[in-house]
Amino acid sequence: MNPDNSSYSNTSLSLKLDTKQLDAFCKKIISRSRNTANIHEPLNVLEAFVSTFSSDSQGSDNYQNIQDCLKSHSAKTREQLMHEKTLQLQQGLLQHNITLLVNVYNSLSRNGFYPILTNATELIERNNIPEIAHWLINWSEDAKQKAEQASGYPDVLDFKKANINIEKYQAMNDISYFFNNTYQ
Repeated sequence: MNPDNSSYSNTSLSLKLDTKQLDAFCKKIISRSRNTANIHEPLNVLEAFVSTFSSDSQGSDNYQNIQDCLKSHSAKTREQLMHEKTLQLQQGLLQHNITLLVNVYNSLSRNGFYPILTNATELIERNNIPEIAHWLINWSEDAKQKAEQASGYPDVLDFKKANINIEKYQAMNDISYFFNNTYQ
């Protein structure tokens, strides 16, 4: 049947969630996954599903216990995910691995990225910070200069003509901005 077809009859399905079974289910899927991001997002979706389709009022003890169970597992996977991203960012900075930096940057919101960047830099030995900051700032300035030269107009950037990936530039520019304002 076509999911876009609005000819579904008005039917319903009752679903009973038991807190212990839900807790065991969450633990099971978390333990089977090798990728925290692949578990964290579905837990958030499950939490939204329960809140959307629950017939219990949101103030009931049953509803609250189920939501608390889901939120607990979601909080644990979020913490693990942030830890993993912090270590990836630290590695990317130390190794000057632009691809890794861009991947972490693109996988998080800006509000999520900056605390991770702060945590990652705190894990790096202080004597390495100036060299990393210099590399980032030079990379961003060089990319901007190339894009400006490619456009042929002052203060106009043409990343396409300069053969610079805009996502890479945005990530590197934001990271270099952080280092420029925090460590320079």
